[in-house]
Amino acid sequence: MSVPKETELSAGLDELSEQLRRLRVDRGNPTLERIASRASAIPGTRSLSVSALSEVLNGKYLPGLDSWMSLVRTLLSYDGEGRPCRVGRGAPELEIWRTRWQHAKQEQRRTRRPVLRAEAEGPHPLLSPMALRALANDLGCGYVVPLAPFEGPADGFDAVAFSPDGRYLALGGTDGAVYLQDPATGNAKAGPLVGHRDIVRGLAFSADGRLLASSADDSTVWLWDVTFRSPVGGSLPDCEGIPQSVAFSPDGRLLAAGGLAGHVHVWDTATREIVKTLNARPTELGGVAFSPDGALLAASGQNGPLRLWASATWDAVGESAVGKCCDVAFSPDGTLLATAGADGLVRFWNPHTPGATRPVRTLLPASKYAVSAVVFSPDGRLLAAAGMDGTVRVWDTMNGLLLASPPDALCAELYSVSFSPDGGLLAAVGEGCTVHLCITPGSPSDRGGLGSYKQNGSA
Repeated sequence: MSVPKETELSAGLDELSEQLRRLRVDRGNPTLERIASRASAIPGTRSLSVSALSEVLNGKYLPGLDSWMSLVRTLLSYDGEGRPCRVGRGAPELEIWRTRWQHAKQEQRRTRRPVLRAEAEGPHPLLSPMALRALANDLGCGYVVPLAPFEGPADGFDAVAFSPDGRYLALGGTDGAVYLQDPATGNAKAGPLVGHRDIVRGLAFSADGRLLASSADDSTVWLWDVTFRSPVGGSLPDCEGIPQSVAFSPDGRLLAAGGLAGHVHVWDTATREIVKTLNARPTELGGVAFSPDGALLAASGQNGPLRLWASATWDAVGESAVGKCCDVAFSPDGTLLATAGADGLVRFWNPHTPGATRPVRTLLPASKYAVSAVVFSPDGRLLAAAGMDGTVRVWDTMNGLLLASPPDALCAELYSVSFSPDGGLLAAVGEGCTVHLCITPGSPSDRGGLGSYKQNGSA
């Protein structure tokens, strides 16, 4: 079978971008800044940067399905005079654009050699003693070492999570399926978990690893039995809006989901009944997280304050004006609360000082665009952040200094990041079907303290 040349793919992108430019003109030819502003105001659409819009409209690259459909939906949501005209996520006029993207993606995949990982065979070491020493030296000096990425089974992924035993790397697909891959090889450990009908936005394992929760743009939250890899009773009841994230309580008895409707829904995982619906309106929620002792539930606002509730009574115990926030994470000891800022900054807050107006620390340097996700390592020594500029940054939480992370963007945009249970691997997913993995250094005590290999980044 003949393989199409890169020029054929380029011609396909040119045709696709020309169709998009005609749609833009038909809808009043709004500026790139206006398109980006409109996208941010439409619930359920992904934020679009001006630079990315320019590249897509000029046929320089094919974005992921989510970003593509967000752009098309934004253009269709206004007429030629600039008047809003509601276009829902399931509107029939969107389907032709989804099909066009799928055809272009197929051509793109045919022109690229697939990136695969191979199982090690036999007792022969894959690294020489000298190579092992060099790797150990880099890690000992605090470098985050990227590994060869692998292509996942879907066209794109919005969420990633390691299982507590490290056996599975769960991937939330743009096709609505949840995939369980081997983190060492990238191969499937089981068939896909099928239930959602739209992009999977959030994933979380229970602490004992028995349950996996997923949330998606079809306004559903599902529970999965990891042992049998089957749904636990179908989608959970009484979910409103588009849930962006999910979080288990430490004992696994509760599951919380927060989303664009401004509500946090809390379910009993045993009975599947809703326990509480917390109102955070008019805030559109990004991330939710339980404190390690389960006493607090935090929710980050994409257009409002960070909110905290006491799980014993579900009373609000405070809120902090952190600005637009895409994600939130507690440190393992519960003394810090990290927020992922739409302004590109990661900030540490004291969760036991409700209403704080200033963070404990702001981590630098900032991402060029919004920070989409934050996560602490299991021992709390490191914090990783995924950026909409396609970069992963890792900081030492003890002094706020940036480790020597990969200098280049892994892809156009990153959406989710997760540490392995031993803290040795970091996985990230974003634009496209590629899953990125990095080896992370040990704790500061393991490597004799932090030195000049770190870039100055505290504030």
